[in-house]
Amino acid sequence: MKLPDLISTGWAEIRSHKMRSFLSVFAIAIGIATFFYTLSMLSQRYRDIDRTAEISGKGRLDCRIEKPLSMDQYRQLQRTLPEGSSLALRTDNYVSQATYKDLVLTGFMIEGVLPSFQDSAFAYELDGRFFNWKDIENKHRVAVMIVYPREKQERELVSFVNNDNGPNSVEMKELVKRVNLLNQQITIDGQSFTVVGILRAPTVANDFRLPQDQEDMQLIFIPYSTWYDITAPWRNYFETRIRIVSGSENKLNRAHSALSSFLRSQFGSDFQFDIRPFHERLQLARQRAWRDLRAMIFIGLIAMIAGGIGIMNITMVVIFSRTREIGIRRALGATRLDILVQFLVEALLLGLCGALGGMVLGYLAILHMADNSRQMTFSWWVVAGSIGIALTTSFVFALYPAYQAAKLKPVDALKYE
Repeated sequence: MKLPDLISTGWAEIRSHKMRSFLSVFAIAIGIATFFYTLSMLSQRYRDIDRTAEISGKGRLDCRIEKPLSMDQYRQLQRTLPEGSSLALRTDNYVSQATYKDLVLTGFMIEGVLPSFQDSAFAYELDGRFFNWKDIENKHRVAVMIVYPREKQERELVSFVNNDNGPNSVEMKELVKRVNLLNQQITIDGQSFTVVGILRAPTVANDFRLPQDQEDMQLIFIPYSTWYDITAPWRNYFETRIRIVSGSENKLNRAHSALSSFLRSQFGSDFQFDIRPFHERLQLARQRAWRDLRAMIFIGLIAMIAGGIGIMNITMVVIFSRTREIGIRRALGATRLDILVQFLVEALLLGLCGALGGMVLGYLAILHMADNSRQMTFSWWVVAGSIGIALTTSFVFALYPAYQAAKLKPVDALKYE
């Protein structure tokens, strides 16, 4: 028989035993739905991690030290780094007092940063401008603040109050929702600052930065040199976050060595610090994604085995009920391979129906269970893999009974009642 005839015969057999076929298809569909959902989520998580790597920069190093660094030390460190490297310093955050007109602002923290802060994990839309090196050189009293979008999935921010609540106090995150502070004057620690930029944070669903790069509180940035100047009496109590983007993984070791040598030369050979290559964090994120979804893959495997056993049972029942038909076909010249292929095609049709139904169920599960289903994209390999798993399961479990059918001798099969 030709393939179209085999498919037609197999489909007719499936339709003639609807309930029996449905149970096997349903078991396959549950397994494929689990695989489809899991592989789709895993693919999306890996794709998000790739986006994180893209915006975070190549050859990135992060280090946190319990010392402040001056601008002279910054320039000294910059000269030792591989050519083309970006060096950013960021201070620890601190609570401060601020006022806008007659309002006392609460619920925010201050951080000092450099213009090179924009070179890595800068996921904001900028209104106005960011700091420039002239601001750093002249210690300008300018500020840039973050504004968060209104969305259903609210970003989790640390809630705190800077000072005692009063009749004229207002939380910063509430004020910026109704007042555009761009080019406005605010007072921080008794000094007047001009808000020169507004950073509009991405939505939670579109924020591909790792948690370490995401802010968890309302922040106001000021130039690093300005922070270093106004915190002179107590800046030694602060930590400094150092970030280097060398631009290439090949430069990573050189940048690591340069930073280590610099810190030991500045603070002594016993100075404790931890330099972390960013690609290690990405690798941990990939491992975490796989670990989170591994249990679902196991459940899908169990469902596929159950579906395969169902197909095996159906194939054996079909062979038992069609023994005389097999004998007649063998007597008319059908080879053992013809018989084998006939029953395998029927099993593969069941598997294909299960694959299609399972992908539909998996897609519905993504729509109702995924945190950001609107951002989901489906890779061709997930669809191909789901179909391949279903067909492979059907083939493997139907192979033995089909082989037994092919071994039947025409004389014995014709005698069967």
